[in-house]
Amino acid sequence: MGAYAGGRDLALNDYNMPLEWFNVLVHQGCTRNEYHEYRVEEKNFGDKGCLFFHMGCQGPLAHGPCNKYLWNRRSSKTRVGVPCFGCTRPDFPHPYPFFHTRNIEGIPLELPDGVDRAHYLAYKGMAAAAAPERLRKRQTWV
Repeated sequence: MGAYAGGRDLALNDYNMPLEWFNVLVHQGCTRNEYHEYRVEEKNFGDKGCLFFHMGCQGPLAHGPCNKYLWNRRSSKTRVGVPCFGCTRPDFPHPYPFFHTRNIEGIPLELPDGVDRAHYLAYKGMAAAAAPERLRKRQTWV
């Protein structure tokens, strides 16, 4: 935020949030991205897989620097197994439970920006079938 103090103009998004901090999704930089891409899902805290599909993670939906600028340069909610609450979303706090993904037949009601439902259904179905065995076993390293 030194730009503002130094008299430079800040690029802002539609909600007047500095783009330097809020131009990325919380999902970007998440250590669980590979699990998300192959739809290796978790239903319990403490497991290594993706927290979006069942645990209510807002990371693919919320713009914020959480996984770019880590807390104390060390960690973030998703890195320790806690779903993103979406606290940087304009509609926070949302009126539905935090640790539950709203869905219809296992398909999240909210999808990331630019993703349409038909393509999402086809892609995620194929991705889950193609998930590497090491991810299914929750092994980070080959």
